[in-house]
Amino acid sequence: MFSLDRFYNILHDNLIYRFPNNKTVYFYPFGTYQGIDILQDKKTNDIIEIEQTPDVGKIFLHCYFFDQEPFDNYNLPILKNSIIRYDYANTNPNWIDIIANSEKSDIKDNFIKSETSYNWYYFFHGFAALDWYRDFRYLNPTSFNHFDKVFICYNHLTSNLRSYRLHLVSNLIDEDLVKHGLVSLTLNDEFGDWRSTIMDPQNPLDNRARTKIYRVLSKVNKPLIIDTETPNGSMSANVNFADLTRALFHVVTETVYFDPKLHLTEKVFKPIVAKRPFFLVAAPGNLKYLKSYGFKTFNRWIDESYDEEEDHYTRIEKITAEIARLCAMDQITLEKMHQEMQEVLEYNFNHFYTTFKDLIIDELIDNFEHVLCQINNGRQPGNHSRHHQRFELTPEYLLEVKARLKQ
Repeated sequence: MFSLDRFYNILHDNLIYRFPNNKTVYFYPFGTYQGIDILQDKKTNDIIEIEQTPDVGKIFLHCYFFDQEPFDNYNLPILKNSIIRYDYANTNPNWIDIIANSEKSDIKDNFIKSETSYNWYYFFHGFAALDWYRDFRYLNPTSFNHFDKVFICYNHLTSNLRSYRLHLVSNLIDEDLVKHGLVSLTLNDEFGDWRSTIMDPQNPLDNRARTKIYRVLSKVNKPLIIDTETPNGSMSANVNFADLTRALFHVVTETVYFDPKLHLTEKVFKPIVAKRPFFLVAAPGNLKYLKSYGFKTFNRWIDESYDEEEDHYTRIEKITAEIARLCAMDQITLEKMHQEMQEVLEYNFNHFYTTFKDLIIDELIDNFEHVLCQINNGRQPGNHSRHHQRFELTPEYLLEVKARLKQ
């Protein structure tokens, strides 16, 4: 699997580079807006069919990679300011912007439409997980056999749109479930503390959640810790395997919870590579979204109707109720459940390292080809007049790229 560190270079070299006056723009380091890197090269390749007439003018194709973080009101101004435009860009029919992204939502679609850009969707965090967790497949199978906790639940950021984690952990504390699990909770992060978060009128927390959080956390005077008192963003890439397998169930607190969108990160793949069942604490429909990529879930053993629950407060309450039910079971019952799950756990593990990779590579290339078709006003390859400017990569070349990326 190719390295995430070179992800944009690889896509630029295989796809964007093939067009004249190209530019690839992305944020670095991963998961931040601290810097912007720009890749560009004016070379062309004879695979592309670009028909120029004297009055056509210069061609520009710029691809902006906004695939690391979700589109929301906090980062849209940053994204907008990073798009490189000149005075004549909006009136030049040969100025083409592609926005590469990893979510399905109205907020993203509306932003791309407002920027008169093209939408290139793929599962970026699937590629991230395949790189970061590539070594887990070589562990001794007996490493996955034992657990001494019912669940594990990581919670790093808890302010702004991650504030739902305060509600979840308050439930776990209030119902005395923490003793059955491994739970982390920072009482303040780089954006604020829990008190300012629940006092913020713009925060989407339900008032019932705010009341409960205040009642519970006002009695907590230190953070809950699993592995470190100073968590950081790189911990998604440098996971502790021993911690991941100490508990039976993973309670995955995803990046997106309140916004109506389909968006998953590398977090959901931690239980999969640790051969563990999981709850997905995310926006409605995201468990179904994960299954659309071929993964199986655990509705034979737990109530997964929470994935269909639109009310944000109730969704957390449903998940908490299931965790409490599991925590009431004895070790023998849990071990029997674990044995019953082996077929699903092994399937997900093997699917992640084999067919899932092929699936998201095919999706990435096929969706890029679809963008080119849209740029060409829906015309199929070979169907154009000599006056129509084309942006094409041959089917043979795209198959070659797929094969190269799957190595």
